[in-house]
This record gives sequence, C-alpha cells and structure tokens, in this order.
Amino acid sequence: MNNCRTLTAAAVFLVLLLAAPAIAQTANPQRGGMRMPKAPRQEPCRQEAGISKSAMEQRRQIEQNTRAEIQSVCNDPALTPQQKREKIRQLHQQARQQIEGVITPQQQEALKSCQQQRAAAHPPRTGPAVHSGGGRGPCGETIPKSNPPHGGPEPQQP
Repeated sequence: MNNCRTLTAAAVFLVLLLAAPAIAQTANPQRGGMRMPKAPRQEPCRQEAGISKSAMEQRRQIEQNTRAEIQSVCNDPALTPQQKREKIRQLHQQARQQIEGVITPQQQEALKSCQQQRAAAHPPRTGPAVHSGGGRGPCGETIPKSNPPHGGPEPQQP
C-alpha cells in the first residue's frame, strides 16, 4: 500500500515537473517569456524637428537623384578628375538648395541634433571603425589624409 502511494506521488510529481515549462509559457503569452519590458516608443526625430513625412520623402528623393547624377559624372570618361570634382560640388550645392526649399536649415539642424543625441544614447554594439588614413572620394578615388576638402589642390598620384 505504501509502495502504491509512493509510486503515485512520484508519478504526479514527474508529470508536474514535465508540464511546468509548458504551463509557464502559456501563463503570460503577452510578455514573451522573460524579456525586459520595452521603453515607450519615442516620436521620430522628424516630428520633433517639425518636419512632415512628405517633406522627408522629398528630401530622400532629392538625395537619391543627386547620388545618381554623381554616379553619371563619375562614369563620364570625357571629364578630368578636376572637372568631376567641380561638377560634383555643383550637384551637392544644387541639392542643398533644393532641400532648403523643402526643409528649413533650422529644421535640418534640429533633425541632425535629435539624431546625434539618440545615436549617443544608443552606441553601436560593435566598436567604431578606426580610420588612420584618407578616404574615398565620391567616384571611389583615394583621398590622402592631408588633402584639404573641396577646392584644395589635386591629390598627387604616385
């Protein structure tokens, strides 16, 4: 009789032990397990800066068109590197003027500030890239570190 009770108690204990994970998962399906609760969602930086969604879409379209125009300048074999740089400088200036027709400089500054603040509050998971030398120009050419931006002397080719 004692063996029967012990065996029954052990069986009940075993069933409860095996069923515990399933019960725990269905007990609170909204929480998704042991995740930390999310912080309240912040409004987009464009809203904080007072920029409409359509204005941001226009800005993106201007930037996309400018990139395509720059790529066509880079692919033009008839232009010298100096002519390419000048044409690209003009394209950037034209794009800035178009964007200022859609988003004021004050709104752009507020947007940039908001984005920088949020980026600082959430640093990237991996370490930042370390750049020791120059970089690449808009056409993929190497720019030495000592080369002054826009309008400086043409880089020397080795």
